Amino acid sequence: MACEMMIGTYEHRLDSKGRLVLPSRFRQEMGEQLVASVGVERCISLYSKDEWEKLLEKLQKMPFSQSKARDFLRVFLATAHEITLDSAGRILLPQMLKSHAYLETEVSIIGVGDHLEIWDRETWNKYRQDILSNLSTIVEGVEWKQ
Repeated sequence: MACEMMIGTYEHRLDSKGRLVLPSRFRQEMGEQLVASVGVERCISLYSKDEWEKLLEKLQKMPFSQSKARDFLRVFLATAHEITLDSAGRILLPQMLKSHAYLETEVSIIGVGDHLEIWDRETWNKYRQDILSNLSTIVEGVEWKQ
């Protein structure tokens, strides 16, 4: 399946059983089998099986001899969970991942190119505002590869 870029922000709610409806625009792209893990910030990273396999190939090239690489790999892979999209387009997020992202009810699902991130809505709004208020400085510090 050719990967379309996942972009945009969608506001949703966890239901009473802790399930989350994925935006319909992402369901076909993501497929039924997903992998969720901790995000680098306080969010959940959600990958299609194909994108997860591509990421694993990159991760396997990290130098396990370096402690920071070992620490990252251990936590990222140990917190990964295989998740199945149900017939209603919902996923059930593990409690450990919901705790990591401080998810309660109101969430923002954001497309970040090759995967999705699930954020507590208030945390996302604050993070986004902080980044937007410093955007010109951030852009100046980013290396653009041609």
